[in-house]
Amino acid sequence: MKGPVIPGFELVQLLGSGGFADVFLYEQEWPNQRVAIKVVRADVPLTEREKSMFTSEANAMARLADHPYIVSVMTAGTTSAAEGSRPFLVMRYCPPPDLGARAQAQPMSVPDAISTGIKLASAVETAHRSGIIHRDIKPSNVLVTPYHEPALTDFGIAGRLHEIEGDSEVRISYPWSPPELLDGRSNGSVASDVYSLGATIWNLLVGRSPFSVPNGDNSSRALSARILHSTPPRTQRPDVPPALDQLLASCLSKTPEHRPGSALELARSLQRIEAQAGFSRTPIAVEGDRPDHTTPVVPVEEGDRTQLKPVGVVSGSAPRGVAGARDTTPAPARRRWWVEPATRWAALVVALVVLAVIVVPRLTSGSGGRDVVLPPATTSGPVVPGVVPRPVVTAQRSGATVEFRWHAADVPQPGDSFQWRLPRAGGSHLTSADSVTIHSSARVCLQVRLARPDLPPSTYAGACG
Repeated sequence: MKGPVIPGFELVQLLGSGGFADVFLYEQEWPNQRVAIKVVRADVPLTEREKSMFTSEANAMARLADHPYIVSVMTAGTTSAAEGSRPFLVMRYCPPPDLGARAQAQPMSVPDAISTGIKLASAVETAHRSGIIHRDIKPSNVLVTPYHEPALTDFGIAGRLHEIEGDSEVRISYPWSPPELLDGRSNGSVASDVYSLGATIWNLLVGRSPFSVPNGDNSSRALSARILHSTPPRTQRPDVPPALDQLLASCLSKTPEHRPGSALELARSLQRIEAQAGFSRTPIAVEGDRPDHTTPVVPVEEGDRTQLKPVGVVSGSAPRGVAGARDTTPAPARRRWWVEPATRWAALVVALVVLAVIVVPRLTSGSGGRDVVLPPATTSGPVVPGVVPRPVVTAQRSGATVEFRWHAADVPQPGDSFQWRLPRAGGSHLTSADSVTIHSSARVCLQVRLARPDLPPSTYAGACG
């Protein structure tokens, strides 16, 4: 399909076509980069409603362009009159296939699906805080960046939170739409986006929409009937934690009030499942969800500015042996060893102290059953509200074993757990215990961090023994 001629961009190929717009890959001339350009289809009547929808999409994506999990829009414009005066959006290019095609070909692992769900929930929560309801969340509207991160796109039918109930026409994607959109009770809401987000995560685990039937009738009418009247299905994957199945079932509830109250609440519930399963923690990317540690802006000192250095030969810099080159640097005065006895004695004292501190403990540890108690390698930081402090870690050696103990630097909280690891061994272990014994005659180091529900885990603290 031939794309429009847009000054400053060279057409490469068609990426995809929808009922409202086509998406093409273009090469931007300056700065040189590949971009995706979404152009309203030539066979779509450009009514005021269509123009308004496209403008709303451009504005919504521009307001959310800084989010790491939302496709950023670079600019927008209109093609020439000869090209039909079609509105277009220039967006960051994410190579195909989209997340839906990937999940259909190969469902995700449980840790990857949970992590992706947290990232998408962060994007949706950010849109909601900006007053934007997406209304078309589905796997095919999630692209994948070159760095394998999800990126939500297609805000074409998004609406402002305070305006959507007045819409006279709502476009929907049946497999991913909640009952209240299908039967006309709502034109879209935070709860409807949470439903579609839950259906999308379900798809990542199974490879199809929740109410579709393999080799069955999946027409819009049949899907609508099942969405309206059937019980939300389970994934039926043996490796899916029961808590995750229950969470997704609540997202797909027929009653909006029975779903998680927000995308942020869904993200935090997914984080708790990660912690319980011992998976790596995925941070929530929502502005204001973490304490602000912004460093104040300080004017750059004059000596720190980048300046143009004139090219020239520095006196005395010529290589040795070159005719005319002479080292004019005065030779340092030679010092006699007997001139500064105080300096020599000070150096001797320092050497003895180093010997006593470093060498002697190593010679005595692990021999004769002597216990060696080491302080934490990294002390716990100050207790800051809303931030999980590093735990306090100690080590005590007895012969060929080292017992590591730890505790929270502040008041212990319900649900606290600790993740410990041996840096040289790799891997980590999640536990609610406060100690572990390592059998090793050699020196061993261990690191521990504190995991607390609804908050990112602390940084690691450690000790050696």
